[in-house]
Amino acid sequence: MYEVIAYSENDQEIWDKFVMEESVNGTFLQTRRFLNYHPPQRFIDASYLVFDHKQHLIAVCPACLKEEKGRKILLSHGGSTYGGIIIGRKHYKALHVIDIIDALENAWKKDGFGKAILKQTPSMFAKEDIDLMQYCFYYRNYQSFIELNLYVDLENYNEDILSEFSQGKRTNVHNSQKRDAYYRKLTTYEEIMRFHHLLEITLSKYGKTPVHTVDEIYDFQTNRLSEECECYGMFEDGHMLAGSMMFYFQQTGVAHAQYLCADPQYNQLSPMTYMYYVMLVEMRKKGYKKVSWGIATAELGTYLNEGLIKSKEHYGSKYEIDPVFVKEWDN
Repeated sequence: MYEVIAYSENDQEIWDKFVMEESVNGTFLQTRRFLNYHPPQRFIDASYLVFDHKQHLIAVCPACLKEEKGRKILLSHGGSTYGGIIIGRKHYKALHVIDIIDALENAWKKDGFGKAILKQTPSMFAKEDIDLMQYCFYYRNYQSFIELNLYVDLENYNEDILSEFSQGKRTNVHNSQKRDAYYRKLTTYEEIMRFHHLLEITLSKYGKTPVHTVDEIYDFQTNRLSEECECYGMFEDGHMLAGSMMFYFQQTGVAHAQYLCADPQYNQLSPMTYMYYVMLVEMRKKGYKKVSWGIATAELGTYLNEGLIKSKEHYGSKYEIDPVFVKEWDN
């Protein structure tokens, strides 16, 4: 009924048009414009396109190959926060979605994959409700895992943003205001380098490193994602105390804090708190309805970062689940 083919460079234009203009759950994170910034050696691409009998593109699945103990695993996608199966609006009906899942699964089995890990676009970023997708995966015996995402609901936040903060965070903000700290967009390559350095320091506490290089982040803001990405810093006397990289999901009115970092030498000033405050003020001015902090979980939701979730709860954050679907078969 459906034809499934592996992605090739010749498909980039129709892929991106489908994701951004014709799908119910596609975002710029699933476009080739975004995914192709990765150097070829970073991931082995294993993406697929699904066509109907009239050769109309009806679904795509951005994915990469991961090997585990000699077994081929399809991961959607190692180079994006979310991947999963992206469905066309006209085919977002129960039986169509089930048939698309079946067609892709058959192609994966034929190509030697023994497992699929599909991290679907959460409701917050999708253009339509994704409950049907969740049911169809359940119906086809996929195991469901839940990551926990935190966000600020600016539409239902108090007009006085600071009133939503805990008492301690309000005090931090007032102290920063007394010191004439200020927040602005980063514009030069040197500023992005400084931001990246702070990011490395911050992530090292968790045994991690930034996914993106300095060159990649600079390219995002100035070229590849010039309408979807901006970097900001919080400064005092010209010194960057904290920084953030924001992704803008304009179709759904959500701003996502991809990276947040601070200079540990200034921890006593709590610069991150002030940056959060001004960030929320700025995102509201820009017309965004929600600000996503990202997930506070790992390992398919089985690990909860207690320190991170407690920190974000001080800002009046709310919760949303990010679904991940996993299935294994003999191959």
